[in-house]
Amino acid sequence: MSKQLDNLLRQWTQSGAGFSAEPDGMTPDLERLLLDTARHAHEMARLFIMAATWLHRYGDLIAKHRLKRLIREELEPEYRPVLGLLLDIAQQRTHPLEFQSVLKTINPAEHPRPLFSIEASNERLARRAQRKASDISRRWNLWCSQIDFKNDAIRPAHWIMRRNSGLIIRGDLRGDLRASVLASLRFDPGAGTSEVSLAEASGGSRAQVRNALDNLELTGRVRRLPNQGEKRRRTAVELARSPARSAHTNNQGLS
Repeated sequence: MSKQLDNLLRQWTQSGAGFSAEPDGMTPDLERLLLDTARHAHEMARLFIMAATWLHRYGDLIAKHRLKRLIREELEPEYRPVLGLLLDIAQQRTHPLEFQSVLKTINPAEHPRPLFSIEASNERLARRAQRKASDISRRWNLWCSQIDFKNDAIRPAHWIMRRNSGLIIRGDLRGDLRASVLASLRFDPGAGTSEVSLAEASGGSRAQVRNALDNLELTGRVRRLPNQGEKRRRTAVELARSPARSAHTNNQGLS
């Protein structure tokens, strides 16, 4: 197993997917985890199936505005259809369709082919993959059979949140632009240097991000830091201490 694939499995284990790998120990950047999964899914069918299962159950934790931006700017074109198929499978039987806004930005593979390398490497296996391909995989021109979710191999929510406390707020926000703002401040270097930079990183317009920041500042999730730019006033943004922690500290001071 390659070092990249091993690291990927460690991150998924940390996120609650059932792999026989040691948890990474740090809450992963979920959106970039999906990009890396698309890059390596052809190597391991179980990786694809487990990712789809996890997304089907916990898709609300994905910051969708930011994911669209990362797909556009960081994911190589040949892997975008793989991610499209993964998200499309994961959103089946959800209402409304969880990832539809993201999928509108992704096109199917240009030429039909098997999804997994082991089948693409052999003509007989490739024909078998085509024959058994599900309707949804045919739409993406990436042949694979019907995916059955492995729900018993996914950790329950309380396990995930206990080991990844930074995901709790994502669950509250259910993947809206505020989740993308918080994820960008945490994972994208330079995102908080100005509201303009934050809008670019999080995938929203300046007006949308400003409204999101108003709410996040109100609830104590972020702090705006006015400063002087080179020629005009700018506003930097940073993550604040968790409201719960701040409230606990304040209560101690009053006792």
